[in-house]
Amino acid sequence: MATTANNARELAKKVREIICEEWQVAEGSLYSAVIYQRLLEEGVEVPGYQMSAVLNAFKVGSLITASLRTQREEEVREHGDFLITSVHSELCNSS
Repeated sequence: MATTANNARELAKKVREIICEEWQVAEGSLYSAVIYQRLLEEGVEVPGYQMSAVLNAFKVGSLITASLRTQREEEVREHGDFLITSVHSELCNSS
């Protein structure tokens, strides 16, 4: 069980890093699919619905503002299908 928690924490850390990098070049919005693609390119395993859970936690914690998109099941399972419209500075300034 600890391994699952560690993996979830590592995924959240990686998602945070990618959001902060991509937000610097984003023009006011960032699709969760972009983050998901970067994770895959970097060889990060993304269990079903895990990225959605991470983004929802960031949203609930007011670290990002995001809206749901089409809510197609495949996209939700893979990356949450979010459109991030703002990133709070605390997300990128915390460790």
